Amino acid sequence: MSLRVVLYRAEHQAAALAFNARMRAADGLLFPLPEMAPESNPCFAAGQLEFRHYVVVDDAGEVRGGYFIRSQPFWIRGRVHSVGHYTAPLSEGTVAKRYMPVGGMMLAHALAEQPLLFAMGMGGMDRPLPRMLQAMGWAVLETPFYFLVLNARRFLRNVGPLRSSAARRLAADALAFSGLGSAALKVAQAMHRRGPLAAQPLREFGAWTDEIWRATAPEYSFSAVRTADYLRFIYPPDVPSYYSVTLNAAGWVEMLDCQPHDRSYFGDMRVAALVDGVGPAAVVRSLVDCAVEAARAHNADIVISNQMHRDWGAALRRAGFWRGPSNYLLAISREIRKLLEPLDEAVPRIHFNRGDGDGRVNLIY
Repeated sequence: MSLRVVLYRAEHQAAALAFNARMRAADGLLFPLPEMAPESNPCFAAGQLEFRHYVVVDDAGEVRGGYFIRSQPFWIRGRVHSVGHYTAPLSEGTVAKRYMPVGGMMLAHALAEQPLLFAMGMGGMDRPLPRMLQAMGWAVLETPFYFLVLNARRFLRNVGPLRSSAARRLAADALAFSGLGSAALKVAQAMHRRGPLAAQPLREFGAWTDEIWRATAPEYSFSAVRTADYLRFIYPPDVPSYYSVTLNAAGWVEMLDCQPHDRSYFGDMRVAALVDGVGPAAVVRSLVDCAVEAARAHNADIVISNQMHRDWGAALRRAGFWRGPSNYLLAISREIRKLLEPLDEAVPRIHFNRGDGDGRVNLIY
């Protein structure tokens, strides 16, 4: 049996449907291959973005796997490079041993297409993909997770880890119904609240966004080039779940009203995510405060964020966010790692968050 990786075209649609059916029957389909062949490059509107979808086919024309790659400009230590995001790999090898080579074949193909490659999310180090990447010499880094509770009662009545046993549920309910949880939260947050800020809703990313990017980029060792055309593409203004806030045009944050795929953690809470933002170090704390106030205005019970850059992490902590366990990983190929060395110095200045990769997918299910 021979296997080959080819661009997903119309003639593969029937085989892709059959692949989805086999994987679903084996309880191995985390997400399906598209039922229709994608356009050759549907990202043309954003400029300098290239999107390709490949499938792995055997001698009989049956699809045995598939993956996406999106290439776009990234800022790496003062220079702009074309970098690819390796995403949504699916392999029949996860349910049938004879197809185990498919996963490695797809990754090798992606690296041949784009040596500057990263993967993001992946669900934690216990999953096969990050383990394989780490074994191949990739750097696999955690993107820290932060959260701020805005409604203590609903938090205590819903958050999964506090309700994982009868004793924990009883204690959480007691704190919720007695009001002790809300009182403690108000005291804790009073230490972090600041006065009103001149925040404004951001209606559209314009030329001023490019100016902020150019001024801020030197603070980053590794970041997507966050110019206006790119931002309008990934945060479409006609999607009501997104809302943006700017602080006197000195910076911006992007928020998302979430509908998480996994409700076992958040229950019925209204979740707001601070998914992205750019601003000089001096205003990052104020941008975080603006994000929190915007979440309050949207009646959120909790605000969450994944941020790698040290300035954003420090600002979140100063604003009263707590850090929790993260299963949101960033894996960078050996070629990117070479450009970032020394890595220990570069990591604190990597600007990655939920706006990068496919980090919003599980938040808008």
